Amino acid sequence: MIDLFATLYIVLLVLLVLFSWIASAYGLVLPNGEAISSLLATDSMRWFVRHSVENIAAAPIVQVVLVLIIVGAVRSCGVVRSVEYLVREHRRLPLSRRQQYAARIALVVLGVCLLLVVWGIVAPSGNLLSVTGRIAGGPLSRGWLFILLLLVCVPCFVYGRISGLWHTERDVLDAFTAEIARCSRYFVTLIVGSQLMAALHYVHLFDWLGWGNGAVTTLSVVVYGLPLIVAIGRSDRKKR
Repeated sequence: MIDLFATLYIVLLVLLVLFSWIASAYGLVLPNGEAISSLLATDSMRWFVRHSVENIAAAPIVQVVLVLIIVGAVRSCGVVRSVEYLVREHRRLPLSRRQQYAARIALVVLGVCLLLVVWGIVAPSGNLLSVTGRIAGGPLSRGWLFILLLLVCVPCFVYGRISGLWHTERDVLDAFTAEIARCSRYFVTLIVGSQLMAALHYVHLFDWLGWGNGAVTTLSVVVYGLPLIVAIGRSDRKKR
């Protein structure tokens, strides 16, 4: 399924190249009077090659990696399987005393981490707030994904080590990076999607359609987010 997204983006990119060529040949102009640039023009090809790496860097690669680490930590420590067992089997999951003790310690650690986040918001110093004392524009709003990473991975690490699930540092790293390996094909789709989004911006198609920043952001979320959701779901089925 994830391969279909990459194929779809390639097809859309080819159609966009044809559209830009036809629009340039017929002299179609943007609302501001500028002509639509053909992606087959020499200058366009130079721009595309020169900025290809920058276009990939503009994609949310770091955010995707952090999300995959979070998912990998949760799945590897057994939390998801335990919850599914409870829901589907409608009975208690037999846990050893060591696992019960590890779960209690992990919950305590999670509570402490949450308290630290809350303290960073309500404290007079406001370490997680902006200089104006607001969440918007502050460290919390811009680094919320990294904070979520800590809130998830630290308790999972505590549970995995105390319960005996993870014995060495390699076990921890394998668990945290397992989802990245299972979703490796997604990164090819991300690269193709980044070139598609860059080409859409280059030919000013959004301006021609009259799309605002909100619509463009929504499309970007769909282009990058939908294949990621499918990849994570597919990797979960493979794991089972």
